[in-house]
Amino acid sequence: MQPYINTISRFFYNRSLGLLLIRVAAGSIFLLSGWSKLADMSGTITAFDGYGFSPLFAVLIAWFEVLGGLSLILGIAPRPVAGLLGIEMLAAALLLNGARGFAGVQLELLLAAVAFGIMLLGSGKYALYKMECNTCNGLFCIKKNRVCVMAPTV
Repeated sequence: MQPYINTISRFFYNRSLGLLLIRVAAGSIFLLSGWSKLADMSGTITAFDGYGFSPLFAVLIAWFEVLGGLSLILGIAPRPVAGLLGIEMLAAALLLNGARGFAGVQLELLLAAVAFGIMLLGSGKYALYKMECNTCNGLFCIKKNRVCVMAPTV
């Protein structure tokens, strides 16, 4: 029985496919959240104004969520984009925590954790432009004789 269980468990172990699923799910949430902000821009500006932010900031956040979500879904520079989206969600959770309490910021905290997880794990092999080395997963890897070395510091 154990060989069958091992065969099945190996079949379902696919790190890159798991990362793709997580990227698409999180990216879809960011994309749709940003799209709803853009669709009701007057409401978005009013909401951001209530927290003391300018209308320009509301527009920038809405577009960043749309473009960042697309970036995660397609796998275009997902690590840096996920880091920025994670920071945005942490800031949103801290900002909204006083008004909503913990129950009102659970989605923001979950999205921040998922975004930081994507940033730390990388994009996997199903990405259009992943920016990471296939050997060492470094963002700015320099190869000498097919061996990854650290970039010299300036």
